[in-house]
Amino acid sequence: MAITWRHGAIFASGLLLGAAVTWLLYASLAPYKTAPAAAPAPVEQAAAVAEAVAPPAESLRSASCMMPPALPVSGVKDGKYVLKADLSANKATDVATFVVFGKEAAAAGRSRDAEVAFLMSCRLADQFKGKDSAESADAKYQLGRLYAQAALGAADARRAELDRRSELLYSESLRTYLTVYGQSHEKTRFATDGLERLKQAVAQTHGATAPPAGAKNPASPTRAPAAPAAPPPRKDYVAKAEPPAPRTVVPFRARPSFDCSRSRSTTEKLICSDPQLAQLDRELGTLHARARNDSDNPAAFRRRSDEEWRWRESNCRDKECLLDWYAERREQLLDEQEER
Repeated sequence: MAITWRHGAIFASGLLLGAAVTWLLYASLAPYKTAPAAAPAPVEQAAAVAEAVAPPAESLRSASCMMPPALPVSGVKDGKYVLKADLSANKATDVATFVVFGKEAAAAGRSRDAEVAFLMSCRLADQFKGKDSAESADAKYQLGRLYAQAALGAADARRAELDRRSELLYSESLRTYLTVYGQSHEKTRFATDGLERLKQAVAQTHGATAPPAGAKNPASPTRAPAAPAAPPPRKDYVAKAEPPAPRTVVPFRARPSFDCSRSRSTTEKLICSDPQLAQLDRELGTLHARARNDSDNPAAFRRRSDEEWRWRESNCRDKECLLDWYAERREQLLDEQEER
């Protein structure tokens, strides 16, 4: 059958209409096919989120050095040092300088200045030497020792905070000393002894608040007293020769570096009456003799030793003070030997 022009026009219109519908469908679906997927969050943003949720171990190791001061100003001569936030003007040699400043302030009773000096040394050591360096451990040990001593005369609430700080600093310094020097080094022993003494002091503080042994608890039910136990049957003894009395064994008693028969001062009598103090004095005497023989300036060494001895005789009236003095003096002698 022949296709007229009218049929052809209708057929062509149908083709055009179909093409238009097809193009509209394709245009409407094109954005879903060609739009790129959402870009993932940058690595920097992910790291920032992770850091905000869980701080890295690096920041935890430096948290002890970033603690704010906690000790009050102890007098008109105290409070001279200022804890600076900007350390850009300092240098690596200031680490040891601030430790010396802290020791001098602590010996003079300026606890706030000693705290600030040790905090500055700790922060500078972390910056210039590293958070796991021996210099950082030295500053933390000195700061932990200062807090432990200050906690002895503090009120309960403040003492708990000082004990917490001291335990953290002692533990961190001990961990570094074990890594750097090993278990047998003097500094490792100092940190170990300091941590043990702190734990004993904390235990005694908590134990003092406990009820005395044998005290009745009013909340507990009352029990009827137990019936007295029947006496054991008597035995018939046969007289026999008494065995020879055992020999009396006198236990070993540590002796200090001086003659106790000539002791006159309170500190000397305390040392002679306490085996631990006597042993520490004897060990210090050996270390003192070695440091004196190695000294480049015996006269200056003698003057420093006399000053330390006079401070002990004037200030120490109990065992705790003497323990701290022996630990401090041993460290001073060791530092002098290391500097040569």
